[in-house]
Amino acid sequence: MKFIIWTPVYRDNSGGIIVLHKLASMLRDAGHVALIWPQPKPSFSELKTMRGWVKLAKWFKFLVKSLVKNGNINSPYKLGVAKNKDIKDSVVIYPEITEGNPLGGSFIVRWLLNKPGVISGVTDFGSNDLFFYYHKHFNDWTINPHEDHHLRVSELKSDIYQTNNKAERSGQCYMVRKGRDRTLDYHEVGAQSVDGFTHEELSVIFNKCKYFICYDLYTMYCRYAAMCGCIPIVVPQEGLSKEEWRPEIQNRYGIAYGWDDVSWAVETRGKLLDYLAEEENRNINSVDGFVSIVERYFAINRL
Repeated sequence: MKFIIWTPVYRDNSGGIIVLHKLASMLRDAGHVALIWPQPKPSFSELKTMRGWVKLAKWFKFLVKSLVKNGNINSPYKLGVAKNKDIKDSVVIYPEITEGNPLGGSFIVRWLLNKPGVISGVTDFGSNDLFFYYHKHFNDWTINPHEDHHLRVSELKSDIYQTNNKAERSGQCYMVRKGRDRTLDYHEVGAQSVDGFTHEELSVIFNKCKYFICYDLYTMYCRYAAMCGCIPIVVPQEGLSKEEWRPEIQNRYGIAYGWDDVSWAVETRGKLLDYLAEEENRNINSVDGFVSIVERYFAINRL
């Protein structure tokens, strides 16, 4: 099959963007044609509007800036960039933040990387769109009642996140990210803020600190911290139980949901590391299942 993944230009500190690019690379490695449509590159149909020409100007500006800095719009996965002629027969994959169908594709998949509308306010989806969710918490069961429409890929960056310090640790670091609307009083005075740090910088800090306080309920950074021997503590949300926060027990391994849960994080860290050792196989199985569902659905809808 042929896929086009609509995605913002690669950023190493955005989990959503990383998994969009990772998905494209896994589809390609599985033998499919998989290209990205990086934003703000406009499609031909968008150029029929003033908004499209504004996007074109932004795109040229970005390309010039990227060339000056020797940047790589294709991301570390070395992905191909789609052209307008590629759209016609491709399955176009949009994250839930994308409004409408800007590429004008005929076969549309919506990947819910967060609850629809939470980040961008966008809930404008097509009646024949095929939906997949990243976490159950992100799914809208009214538009996607299919539990098996679960597409999850992850990038462990295990070459960066490793435990290098087995000595006694002290202190806290904390991250806000998508928890910026919450009360930021769970960390101690003097704790180091690590929002916006590179992965290499975070690995060093996670190897120094004893605790990582995270106001973002759902982020891969908690697992990264645990991989470095730091104890990740997710700040609980009022009215949301531990089981409601992460229904699948394996997704709670190595992570504390509040201070009262620290012993659980310590005791299950080994289970987390064992679980992560099989993550790439789960990624492959998830992508294979995704492709099978997509093939069946659009074969029927082509008739």
